[in-house]
Amino acid sequence: MVHLITELSKYTMIILFALYTYQCFSALKKNMDPEDQEWKFSKQVIYMYLFHLNAYGVLFLATKNLDLLKFYLEQFVFFTVIQICYKIFYKKVSKLVVNNMCMLMCIGFVILTRLSYDSARKQFIIAIFSMGITMLIPVFISRWKFVKSLTWMYALAGITMLGVVAVLGAVSHGAKLSFSVAGINVQPSEFIKIIFVFFIASMFYESIEFTQVV
Repeated sequence: MVHLITELSKYTMIILFALYTYQCFSALKKNMDPEDQEWKFSKQVIYMYLFHLNAYGVLFLATKNLDLLKFYLEQFVFFTVIQICYKIFYKKVSKLVVNNMCMLMCIGFVILTRLSYDSARKQFIIAIFSMGITMLIPVFISRWKFVKSLTWMYALAGITMLGVVAVLGAVSHGAKLSFSVAGINVQPSEFIKIIFVFFIASMFYESIEFTQVV
């Protein structure tokens, strides 16, 4: 019976993801009524929650691990809080981007939970703290006006980090991405991704002329 449910769930998840993807494109139609667009975004969230429930339901049936049900509920609350917080702190946010972000995290948690429950728990905790920091960014930007003028400081910081990796980095699985400090593994590329966003934002704040973009 469990095998049959598992097989059926595969098709159910494919259908839900197809419906979700369809709403992504249909919500981008020109001259769409705002209420219709809002309803499409709401349907995306519904499809995501159904996908999430389907996946964790199958995982629970396969393992009979009650911790998975608790983990599922924690994630459900997490995604709901994200949806609410973005409406409060980012009033002009693209709901399509928020929904896609949540859907990608949802898929990531499902895959990681199937591979390693402990790793998924750790990643979930990191996601919670990261989202908390994300909600504070608008406050910092509104108060620290100078961050928009540090354009080349961001570039210098990123290049310096890459240089440190090139000199001190250790090769792992064929790639030189990190180095150790006091026994702690540091991977600067993760920070560089954020710095790069600040660099681009600062450049476009100064100008969006063709030469500036180049």
